[in-house]
Amino acid sequence: MRPPLTLFALIGAAALCAAAFSSEGGRLAGSAQAPAPAAAQTLRSVTVPFVLDHNRMTVEIEFVRPDGTLRKAQAWVDLGSEFVVVGEPLARDLGLDLAALQKAPKEAVESAPPSPPLRVGGLALDVSGIKVLIRPGARWRPGVVADAMLPASALRHDHVVFDYPARRMTIARPGALEPRGVAVPCRFNAETGLLQVDATVDGRTLALGVDNGSTGTWVSSTLTSDWQKRHPDWPHAVGAVGSANFWGISIETTGTLMRLPGLGLASMTVRDVALLGIGQEIFDWYSTKSAGPVVGFIGANVLRRFRFEIDYPGRMTYWEAGAEIEPRDLDIVGLTIRAERDGSYTIAGVTTKDGTPTVEGVEGCCGWQ
Repeated sequence: MRPPLTLFALIGAAALCAAAFSSEGGRLAGSAQAPAPAAAQTLRSVTVPFVLDHNRMTVEIEFVRPDGTLRKAQAWVDLGSEFVVVGEPLARDLGLDLAALQKAPKEAVESAPPSPPLRVGGLALDVSGIKVLIRPGARWRPGVVADAMLPASALRHDHVVFDYPARRMTIARPGALEPRGVAVPCRFNAETGLLQVDATVDGRTLALGVDNGSTGTWVSSTLTSDWQKRHPDWPHAVGAVGSANFWGISIETTGTLMRLPGLGLASMTVRDVALLGIGQEIFDWYSTKSAGPVVGFIGANVLRRFRFEIDYPGRMTYWEAGAEIEPRDLDIVGLTIRAERDGSYTIAGVTTKDGTPTVEGVEGCCGWQ
């Protein structure tokens, strides 16, 4: 069977600038069955490759069935989520309770038992007490080429490395790795695993989440409004494009798109950071599952420039810059794209600059198969 089209392929076929939506490396190996290895309990660390598709990180994981066999699946790694999420086909194959889904067939529902045992590269993760959400339909998350979601809560006891330049993820037991890079202290929620750091912009310290599940960096619109007033020369527009175009929902089409000259993290400065300003109420909700109140989160458009480590037990992150990447995620046709459940893509909005559309003759009504 031909794999589903990625956003890269669709936008490329439509002759829209696809650099910010690139699919790098294709899908990893598909589902399979294998005996559950006893060595999973003795491993100290494991390194596995990951794929990036529109800045979303996908790795191969292994669920352990009740009979002890393994069910491999492709999982979207999301540091902004606290639940294991599975699509309906995978849930059926794992033998999860689908009774709630039958009562609410169009909604995400919670499975009665907690998460089944879960492994990455043979290394067992601590998923005790973590809830499982089942999403209906074959395409459980439009635009995401994955069967499941691996949340921050499943990683919160370990030392994790997201090596974006090398496209590798390492999970290690505490003390098994020697950290590298600039040390940036972090705080994290002991139950959800969501973490946050202090960053500086324009001389002000901001509490920001660190969320690789978000394709781009989002902050409160109170910040972007203030920055516009103080620095009218900073590039800005209305409407999400590139990395800021996460789902193509309404808050994206009305958000303030901006490029910061720099974002400070401890002793380093990340240059030319694209971000989207949206209502603070989103971050009030996000703060309830984080370590404390935040006014935004650092997304994958920043993280992909680094070999990024999280030492959860040590409450520290480490940032080692990769090769210099010219940030071009705003150099793109000014369209906000929304992935649909049927596999098509819709133009959700057109970016405006000073009230004038940056693309003429486009209406938000047309989908591409």
